[in-house]
Amino acid sequence: MASVKESLSFGQYLQAIRLEKKISLAKVSEETRIGLQTLKLIEKEEHASLPAEVFVKGFLRAYARAIGADGEEAVRRYESRLSVAQKLSGTEKDSGKSTFRFWWKLLFVLVIYITLIAASIMGVSYFERHSAGSKQLEQQTALQRPPLPSAPTQQDIESDRGSVKAVGEKFVLHITAKENTWMKVIVDNRDPKEYNLAPGDDLQLEASSNFNLLIGNAGGVRLRLNDQEIQIAGKSGEMVNLNLP
Repeated sequence: MASVKESLSFGQYLQAIRLEKKISLAKVSEETRIGLQTLKLIEKEEHASLPAEVFVKGFLRAYARAIGADGEEAVRRYESRLSVAQKLSGTEKDSGKSTFRFWWKLLFVLVIYITLIAASIMGVSYFERHSAGSKQLEQQTALQRPPLPSAPTQQDIESDRGSVKAVGEKFVLHITAKENTWMKVIVDNRDPKEYNLAPGDDLQLEASSNFNLLIGNAGGVRLRLNDQEIQIAGKSGEMVNLNLP
């Protein structure tokens, strides 16, 4: 019986001695002035429902005296049991915190993931709407844009040149730059000369028989031969070669 008692915790230890001596819990309550409910809590070792530690130790000593038990032994067993209970409680709290942190992190990751998906969908939708709007605008602009004038044919150019007549047995060529233009000009088969013209520049040349022009920007110059407008078959940025008249 002694070995069994040694393994008992504080509540079971006091209860075993009380029952062995056939002392009722009501008798202990009457003698110690400790409430019957508190004595039951001590025997059941319900730490959560017991009062503060300092009070419990006083109750244990009084209980032990009432039944002829060792009060300090009861207190020692109580402290040992309390330490184990506190460790278990702390472990449970830590486990609860870990579980809470895990679910909180999982929720945070899910929120970020859903946000990224929503942002991607919105971005694709915006891009599709923007592309559709741009195409529609291009179509409307194309419909509203007036047709470009047709480029003069070589026949038209030759016809214009044929109508040019010499003035005082000379050909006078007026060159007016509309854009930055580079030109190489050969007058009457003499040595060529190069010109770099800026918008607004005017150049006048005279020839007895002909001009040979190499124009670096066909759309960048305006030509008049003896006050007759010369059509240039080319666009801005294109290089053309002309023989006048």
